[in-house]
Amino acid sequence: MIFAVTLACVLISACSQTPERPALKFTGRLLLLSGNSTNGANLTELTAAPGGNTYNLATIAGDVFEAAPNLDQTQLLYATKDQIMLRDLHTGAVKPLVKGQGFCLAWSPDGKRFSYKQNQAASTKLYVSDLDGKTKLIWEDSSGIENAGDRYCAQWIAPDRIVFDRFVGMIPKASSEKVKPNTTTLAILGDSVQFIDSARKWSIQGICPSGSAILSPADQSQPTLIAKTVEHFEKLDPTSGPSEGRFIGFAAKSCVPFFISQSLSTTTDLFSLNPTNWQRLRSASINYTFTPGAKMLIKSSARLMVVGDAPDKLLLIDTESGDITPFFSEAATAARNAGPLQSPVPVVWIED
Repeated sequence: MIFAVTLACVLISACSQTPERPALKFTGRLLLLSGNSTNGANLTELTAAPGGNTYNLATIAGDVFEAAPNLDQTQLLYATKDQIMLRDLHTGAVKPLVKGQGFCLAWSPDGKRFSYKQNQAASTKLYVSDLDGKTKLIWEDSSGIENAGDRYCAQWIAPDRIVFDRFVGMIPKASSEKVKPNTTTLAILGDSVQFIDSARKWSIQGICPSGSAILSPADQSQPTLIAKTVEHFEKLDPTSGPSEGRFIGFAAKSCVPFFISQSLSTTTDLFSLNPTNWQRLRSASINYTFTPGAKMLIKSSARLMVVGDAPDKLLLIDTESGDITPFFSEAATAARNAGPLQSPVPVVWIED
């Protein structure tokens, strides 16, 4: 009788316990920038070691200031102080494209061209180049005013169209062109470049491959707005997005947008939207708060997310449960003493 009661208690206790979820596993390859970015960071590749509990790190390029993968994650542009390079992510082959340091690297949707800007003496120039290094000057600001932030950083909305910001007072005196104050400009690329100024200035947070965009009025973090298409950018009329949350990116190779909002001092809410009807899809509570500079990459399945956060955090997060698995333990991080993964910035997650 005593045995039966004891056995029943054990069974009841076992049934009442929540089964532990298996630890998150990272698969594929992760390329990230790490180290002191002031003089150029290291472009580092991270892969899971056999067993999946430890990771191998390999530096594949040094003195890198910026890196950008194409949409299908087969090629990577990266900029050093001397040139812009192209790396094949399958073979590892590297090809120099453009001399001089470039900024604001951005790919065309078809992966055949890219845009970049260069600061040269008293001017800033915006270029478009093909993958053989043949360049075309799109826009030049010769005012001599130092440019800050993402000014003149272009975003592609079609294989022959980019959008960027222009400002009154920065047109060469010899030009008869009129530019609206503080506007976002559409540039149509051809034998010549045609400029069309939008009705207002936008802060573009992200444009997905299918053509929808997450944006807000210029110089504002809210409200979040959604444009279902950017085909006629100059007449953009976006609809309201979520009333809370900060956009953190689209899942790779899809248009599932993710947002975070901080509900408590130690907790962050993560949620996504259905890219068809823009209704809220899923949510998770994460026992972690992110810095404004945290960089996040979301897997194509929209299930897992890699986060690099200052000064040395590299995390794998389940977007459904909110579970967090650090890539490296606190002890390992302390032992590195701000080593190869200082200030990690994930660049591209090459999935299996």
